Amino acid sequence: MKKAVYNTEFFKNEIQKEVSHSRYEHCLKVASLAEKLALSHAYPHAEKAYLCGIVHDITKQKSRDFHIELFERNNLNYRSEEIPLPAFHAFSGALYLREKYGLDDREILSAVKSHTLGDRKMGLLEKIVYVSDFLGSHFAMSHPRYEDWVNETCRDLNYGTYLKAMHVMEELIEKRQCIHPHTLEVYNLSLKYLKTDLDTHK
Repeated sequence: MKKAVYNTEFFKNEIQKEVSHSRYEHCLKVASLAEKLALSHAYPHAEKAYLCGIVHDITKQKSRDFHIELFERNNLNYRSEEIPLPAFHAFSGALYLREKYGLDDREILSAVKSHTLGDRKMGLLEKIVYVSDFLGSHFAMSHPRYEDWVNETCRDLNYGTYLKAMHVMEELIEKRQCIHPHTLEVYNLSLKYLKTDLDTHK
């Protein structure tokens, strides 16, 4: 990976051209949380985690046609992969970063791709970005237990993945929508490896 890719100021400027101000503020918050979690969990490239937070939503506000054209251009069969519309931007974001900016770091692209649905095979950076996206959301930041969530996730990353997967599933159930298999797998694996006492940290 070229050092230029770590030029976060460059990508901050680029992201502001791609998303609204409120979405940009979310990206900054996610970047800060990703860096914090990287340091808490001994991920060796905190600057890479920060960059992932900056770029993770680069195509979030693009049109449905934009996503589909990008998928088709890159031979990604979004129908067979059962990618739901709310997750289009995660998959297209990884493609867009590679296509437009030449960003070819697999770890970064995988983290962007999996930040919405998750994946049972997520590595450390992928988990960090997946969790940071949730902790940087308006829902999480306005929750009365927010500080506890952040502090406990700094201790046990599986607690953070559990929180996000649970929240996503609760939203989908409330809307009577299908739960993607990836999200269900993340939830189950999070519970399996959880160190946190859920009776204390709900």
